[in-house]
Amino acid sequence: MPVSQMMTQNEKCEIIYKADELDKQGKSEECIKMLKRIPLPAYMAKFIKDHMEYFGNDFFEKYGFNLAEAEAEYGTDWLTR
Repeated sequence: MPVSQMMTQNEKCEIIYKADELDKQGKSEECIKMLKRIPLPAYMAKFIKDHMEYFGNDFFEKYGFNLAEAEAEYGTDWLTR
């Protein structure tokens, strides 16, 4: 799983801008990779964890989301509890 890191709003906006440029160039895979660098909101990560039977136990690892906000809010071991 990629290293998760917190970001400022400006950093998130910069990534969204760069991802949009990649999308306009037809580089959809690169666009998606770029967007996954933005931390998944804690409430959304918790919802997915609470519904793992639907999403699959390997969801976060498989898709490589940044979980920094969930780790900051729920602790670094939140996913295994």
